[in-house]
Amino acid sequence: MEPNELGLNIHILTLIAHKLRTPLSIINGYSEAVVAQAGKEKFSPFTAKALEEICQQGGHMGQLIEKLAAFNKVMMVEKNALDKRPIPINKMLKHCTSLVLMQRNSAGLPTDSSSDATFVKRGVQVDIDCPANLTINGNEEMLRLCISELMENAIKFNNKMEKIIKVQVANHGDSISLSVRDYGVGVRPQDVENLFKPFFQVDDDFTGQVNGWGLGLSMVQRVVTLHGGTVSVVSDRGLGSIFTLKFPL
Repeated sequence: MEPNELGLNIHILTLIAHKLRTPLSIINGYSEAVVAQAGKEKFSPFTAKALEEICQQGGHMGQLIEKLAAFNKVMMVEKNALDKRPIPINKMLKHCTSLVLMQRNSAGLPTDSSSDATFVKRGVQVDIDCPANLTINGNEEMLRLCISELMENAIKFNNKMEKIIKVQVANHGDSISLSVRDYGVGVRPQDVENLFKPFFQVDDDFTGQVNGWGLGLSMVQRVVTLHGGTVSVVSDRGLGSIFTLKFPL
């Protein structure tokens, strides 16, 4: 894709996200207000179910719009304009884990933690292995987007009852590697090279019902590139995937 074409596409996506935000916020606001009256009004079972579904799908659409806005922001930023600061990696990983797990619907909002490095909620377990006091010089907002995206994918592309995610950070002296491993459906060899292309989705095992734009991994690659790093993936069909981010020190 040519630079001018990419810029035009990003502009169009930004406009779409902006135009959708206001009407959706009104729809969600009114539907949530009506659902809040369910205890006072005598809704039929069908009406109550319909309102619940409207609220849920409105929430999903809101998340899609925010993802689109985040993608546009990352793709438009210039490397020399990136605001970088020292970031404690372990703290950042725990923050991302808590946010991702709290999005796992209503029941049990507090995240159960069996240890300082293991987080469990509603069938999802995240194990973090990161050296203490290790920092990286980068833009925390964008790195959080990047890590959260990989964690969300590890949950989304796993149809097992119990989903395990292992996050491992290593200091190699001249670089830092951060890997996110899942034990989900994995990716076919012929699809691996397409994973970071915008709008590409691997959804064979989900009958086309994967919720998303197919922009997440493109955003991950862009964030890593802005930080002077690289991203790679190793995947086995049916056994899961390992996404590894490598940043220079």
